[in-house]
Amino acid sequence: MKKFFLPLVLVGILLTTLLISQSSTGSSLRVAYVDIKKVTESYYKWQELNEKYKRDFSFYQNKLKEMEEELKKMQEENRPQEEILAKQKEILSKKTEYENLLKSEYQPKIQEIMNEVFEKIREYANVMGYDLVFNKQVITLGESVPVIVFGKPVFDITEQLIAYMNQK
Repeated sequence: MKKFFLPLVLVGILLTTLLISQSSTGSSLRVAYVDIKKVTESYYKWQELNEKYKRDFSFYQNKLKEMEEELKKMQEENRPQEEILAKQKEILSKKTEYENLLKSEYQPKIQEIMNEVFEKIREYANVMGYDLVFNKQVITLGESVPVIVFGKPVFDITEQLIAYMNQK
């Protein structure tokens, strides 16, 4: 719980500081928030990459399944324990190899797309005149933690960003 409290406090301090500085200069602050996870998952490049990943993952899963069927056949034939253990070790080794192949291929592509998403958000914010765009939630270790405790829907630009990003 403490790990989520600090970012919220920092965001609160940042907002308070910005609001005070904006009110003293007389200019108005344009603020919006976005669900980056939804924007990313709706981005056509992400969807294409995800489909390719699923195909590759399925390909490697099928190869592992074939090997597991060979192992099962070896066990049914009462093959020597050394052969069975060698096959189990081979399967484990291949599983690790396939996971590493997928990770090494897709991690840079995922990072590239995430960089594009953030760049598109910056572009959109500049075009539309937003001073600040917040992420609706922080995602850490598979958990989503709200950053925006309350935000009027009028300040949510998620759908507009999705439309902007998917213009080819």
